[in-house]
Amino acid sequence: MTTRPRTRKSRGPDRVIPDDKVEVLPPGRGLPLDWRALAPTILLGTVTGFVASLVVGGGGLIRHAVVGVLGMLVGQGLVRITGWRVRTGHAFLDEAAMAVLGAILVVLLARFIA
Repeated sequence: MTTRPRTRKSRGPDRVIPDDKVEVLPPGRGLPLDWRALAPTILLGTVTGFVASLVVGGGGLIRHAVVGVLGMLVGQGLVRITGWRVRTGHAFLDEAAMAVLGAILVVLLARFIA
């Protein structure tokens, strides 16, 4: 049984990507973390987790951050699935209110499961 080298079919000349558009990472290195994008998310998550803990109880800085970030995801999921929104007149406050509602749901769900 002889094996032939595998070849790939070309998808056409319109699929050619110029060399300056291709980014190659060095071997053994992953994507760098962008703390400028991650820090505000964690900070807002910690604040929303703290506000949610004032409503339903709980404590701890790391718990606030985890619950807040998960609450932000749940709040955005509620907006996308149901279309419900808190309307305060300010986009930032709308997002924060939905994050707090999501964080409250996360805490209540965690208590229900545990």
